[in-house]
Amino acid sequence: MNCPDLYLPIALFIDDDHTLHLWVNRYLSNAGFRVISCFDGEQGIEIFKEMSPDIVLIDIQMPILDGFETCRALRNLPNGKNTPVIMMTVTEDPEGIAHAYACGATDFVVKPVNWEILIHRLHYMVKASHNLRRLAQNELRLSKAQKMAQLGDWEWHAIRNSLHWSNEIYALLGLDIDDFTPNTRNFRDFIHIADVPYVLRHLRTIIKTKKAATVEFRIITSTHQERFVVQQIEPLLNHKGSFIGLVGIIQDITERKEQENKIRHLAYYDYITQLPNRVFFLQFLTKTIELAKRNKRHFAILFLDLDGFKGINDTYGHQVGDMLLKEVSTRLTDGLRCSDLASRFFDYFDHKVDVARLGGDEFIILLNELAQPEDAATVAERIKRWITKPISLGDRQMHIGVSMGITVYPHDGDDSGTLLKNADMAMYHAKKLGKGHYQFFHKGMALRAEKRLEMETYMNLAVAKNELRLHYQPVVDARSGRMIGAEALLRWQCPQLGFLPPNDFISLAEENGMINQFGAWVIREVCRQYSIWQQQEFDDLTISVNLSSLQFNQPSFIPMIESTLQEYQVDPAFLTFELTESMIMADTDKMLVKLNELKKLGIKLSVDDFGTGYSSLSYLNRFPLDYLKIDRSFVKELSKSQDAAAIVNAILALAKALNLKTIAEGVETDQQKQFLQNTTCDAIQGYYYSKPVPVEEFQHFWTLTNKAILQT
Repeated sequence: MNCPDLYLPIALFIDDDHTLHLWVNRYLSNAGFRVISCFDGEQGIEIFKEMSPDIVLIDIQMPILDGFETCRALRNLPNGKNTPVIMMTVTEDPEGIAHAYACGATDFVVKPVNWEILIHRLHYMVKASHNLRRLAQNELRLSKAQKMAQLGDWEWHAIRNSLHWSNEIYALLGLDIDDFTPNTRNFRDFIHIADVPYVLRHLRTIIKTKKAATVEFRIITSTHQERFVVQQIEPLLNHKGSFIGLVGIIQDITERKEQENKIRHLAYYDYITQLPNRVFFLQFLTKTIELAKRNKRHFAILFLDLDGFKGINDTYGHQVGDMLLKEVSTRLTDGLRCSDLASRFFDYFDHKVDVARLGGDEFIILLNELAQPEDAATVAERIKRWITKPISLGDRQMHIGVSMGITVYPHDGDDSGTLLKNADMAMYHAKKLGKGHYQFFHKGMALRAEKRLEMETYMNLAVAKNELRLHYQPVVDARSGRMIGAEALLRWQCPQLGFLPPNDFISLAEENGMINQFGAWVIREVCRQYSIWQQQEFDDLTISVNLSSLQFNQPSFIPMIESTLQEYQVDPAFLTFELTESMIMADTDKMLVKLNELKKLGIKLSVDDFGTGYSSLSYLNRFPLDYLKIDRSFVKELSKSQDAAAIVNAILALAKALNLKTIAEGVETDQQKQFLQNTTCDAIQGYYYSKPVPVEEFQHFWTLTNKAILQT
């Protein structure tokens, strides 16, 4: 180890993923951290005891001890109270995140990791942690110094009511020793008027109990300057133990207070918006709950998430994103200042805590003393109006929305963790409704979240436990009826949840990133099965696979396809990838490059559900496509609607002009089949021929169908 390394902040990384350790060492080492790697929670705890790292990153899913248990154990160590701990997870599940904070996590980060942003956050947390540590050390040293240093002293004798000041006190107050005679009345005049009751209360307690005390308060000097002082006051007793007066030492601590305020601001306020942060808000929420419980009052929490912020941040950069956050925070604070429903709690520096930034594009608002829950809805509507107004940033005009979840104390929870978790959950459901909605929490949301979390737990093991299945739906030639291909469709045979069709789990897999594993498994399984069919001479057909945009946009997607084809030694021409119109149009230039790479491999490309997505048809001629799949919604209406028939004929004419083959999906009736057979449609897929079936039934259908055609 180089000597300079000893001065680097230590980052302890606990994760059972060896590959991720390589990435952490690469990025964090280059960013000025000394990285220590551990591969399970127990090892991490022992290293923590020995090394006392500056910051800890823990994966939630680990053997032996999971991330939650490891975090809780670290917080119980003598040197683990204030060390920043970041939990790493593959999903932004509200309940999992709430559990992480309950176990003592400082923050969380979602995999795959944005290393640039994470490194900034790590440096910020380490800096704040070091500053708080220095603050605690300074306070300890000052406490010792106050007992030793005679900075300014005074003495008051009760019997003759005489008060003596040392020269330092005259200098502190800006007074001339020859022109001013101190007494208890004029000394009181120098105390800040707001602090007089506080000081007098302490003096009475010292006189009554005959015990020393330390008092901090503000004074106003003769030049009208406000200063902070601390006094160590002790009672004077005679030989009988009777009270005869007071003696005190006074020290000007204004500079120390200013530094403490700066450090406290760094620790408790968001550095972009200058709003209270999550830590500060949770402290005040706890106090609010105590007051509401004592006074039997209600209040509401509004959990805000900005709609469209990520797109602006990714497109224009973090500087523009930060400016947008500042503008939103200004609109919220200005609006709430005029609202009679916002809370009126104050921190040590007279800042209101009615709005806070939790992180990212999430804000939280506290509405105090609600007369009725509808008041929260009124404020939510106001917030929508404030935020949805156009935002001018330089020469750009931005538009942004907001989704909100609302909880009401005590109906939706009687502690800070539950209220915040339920508000987050309600916000998630509001987002599901589309942009610009708000939702009050109800218990049904919690039940759905539990089921969702349960499914996600099992989902993480589905590939490893070989629970995924493929069903194949035949595609037949429109004229001959001969089977020419199939669409591979994913199913999940979960021992705990039963047999699940894709509609029950694909959306969750896309949200938590598991769709990448599932998609890779589907492609490997299709190639493996086709290699078996090649050996059995069942190889005169094409198999189509649906692609997720998340999977398709992975940098490793093309290399994964190449290695899979090479592993199973199959002809790429058998494989067709189905993409939606919205996927193709998301980033046309990058999409064109990737589609051409797939075409070079020999893979065919199809547009799925054609006619239901992006309205422009210019990409059909630009992109290297092979098939158009006519959406089932048009096929379903063929026998009932002339408009549907006209749309299908138009799609067929367009495809023919562009030399693209066509497949009609969702064919269920003989009328639909006959209509399509009398057009230029090339192939048919649907329940009229077969539902999606397991591989054994598919092979049987294949054999019978093609044998019957040969016989005729």
